[in-house]
Amino acid sequence: MSDEPLKILLTDPHLKGGGQVRYVTNLATALTKMGHAVAIGCKPDSILVEKAQEAGCEARNQFVFRGGLRPGAWKHDLAAMRAYIRWEQPDIVHASGSQDHWIAASANKSLKRPICLVRTRHNTYRVSDALPNRVLNRKWTDYQIVVCDAVRRQLASQPSFHPERLCTIHNGVNAEEYRPDPEARARIREEFGYRDNHLVVGIAARLVLAKGHSFLFKAASMLVRDFPNMRLLVLGQGPLEANLRQSSLICGLGGIIQFAGYREDMPACVQAFDIGVQPSIDCDTSSFALKEQMAAGKPVVASDYGGLTEIVTDGDEGRIVPAGSIAPLSKALGDLLRDADSRAVMGERARERVLREFTIEAFAEKTVAAYRTALEFHRELAAH
Repeated sequence: MSDEPLKILLTDPHLKGGGQVRYVTNLATALTKMGHAVAIGCKPDSILVEKAQEAGCEARNQFVFRGGLRPGAWKHDLAAMRAYIRWEQPDIVHASGSQDHWIAASANKSLKRPICLVRTRHNTYRVSDALPNRVLNRKWTDYQIVVCDAVRRQLASQPSFHPERLCTIHNGVNAEEYRPDPEARARIREEFGYRDNHLVVGIAARLVLAKGHSFLFKAASMLVRDFPNMRLLVLGQGPLEANLRQSSLICGLGGIIQFAGYREDMPACVQAFDIGVQPSIDCDTSSFALKEQMAAGKPVVASDYGGLTEIVTDGDEGRIVPAGSIAPLSKALGDLLRDADSRAVMGERARERVLREFTIEAFAEKTVAAYRTALEFHRELAAH
């Protein structure tokens, strides 16, 4: 298998930040450092234009990537993608969303000499087995990366996919940026008004239903009497902020909870945690936030939804509880709040696991290996 540098176009339809944008940004940065030639295909006003500059790669922001019935946008993007492939001749086009996947696949298929197409699947939403999806995934796409094994197994059982052309690669995080930092911890806890004896339970997630904040609030309300020094720190923003603020008051958490919103200094904010929580009930596959808290040496409590159990082993790096539960979540938090030794041991194991399995470097190396496998499939298919 050749070790020569690859020319790669990473595409994504998002305008603003989120897990998928972080995936593309981390991958572009790491691949560029490895010596590969990377460009990011995105919308003109996407945050990925700025992220491409930070990653040291090129932004190809000539795409519209609009969903739904948009003939004008499709025509524009198909022409732009055909022109890019013809003139730039990348080794790989790697799509991250539905709109860019369809555009890349359709444009590529219309060429006499199509190039290798890879898609990453980021969430747990079921893919329809309708004929168009079978054509897209079985005939027009060479290989697919899935960010957790639970979803890979689900897709492999569907007629829309070739099981042998799917692989699992979890997202990677910057373990050095999130390393335990006592000075940052002291500084940020002082900013938030925490005393040394306060035990901070933290969640870093968009304020949406899928992240399970309401279950955390109800679980925490059961602990207030026994742990008067417990504090809740909610990092993130989203459409449910007003509802969640009201819910926290109803749960009797008004005196111990802070909604800190979106923070640019997330690595420092996470240092304030004593326990990280990810009680997701939908969508989550390979949580960045959970792994970042683990990289910071924090024990974590996560639900058993999606791919979270592939990141945390119950009793080792933290605790796993049933998704949508309240009493089991409360018990897991209570056990950790009363046992400083367990928190310390689990936190050390959490960081060790990230360093072993979930760094950006490991993520990028596995992705390059997937690219080379995809190229082998592409050559075999072209030969026939």
